[in-house]
Amino acid sequence: MTTEFSWQEVKKTVFKIPLYQLLIGVLTAVFFWLFQGQAAAVSALAGAVISALGSLMFAFIVAWPFSPEQAMVGKMVKGEILKFIVIGALFYLAITQFSFQLMALLIGFIVTLLAFWVALLTSFK
Repeated sequence: MTTEFSWQEVKKTVFKIPLYQLLIGVLTAVFFWLFQGQAAAVSALAGAVISALGSLMFAFIVAWPFSPEQAMVGKMVKGEILKFIVIGALFYLAITQFSFQLMALLIGFIVTLLAFWVALLTSFK
């Protein structure tokens, strides 16, 4: 038996996830600041922002043009593809144009990406 979710619940959840990712990113950055210093904290926060911006792109694609569940699977596929493109472009900029610490950048990204999946799995029980 499957449980159906309202369109409003789905929209609310996909837009809350990037906010949660930023909160977890800030906590990760504080952790890095305490143990590794300011440069590592900024790098971890940048990784978290990259992840949150990718999730925000996904949320806008899935929820736009705010019409109920028409072609939802297609929207989700398109959202994931554009999410990967945004994340790839932001990582390219972060690595080539800024002097972020690579390990802290990746850890900040991975921690918030895990938060994305945990939030999705727990939001739609």
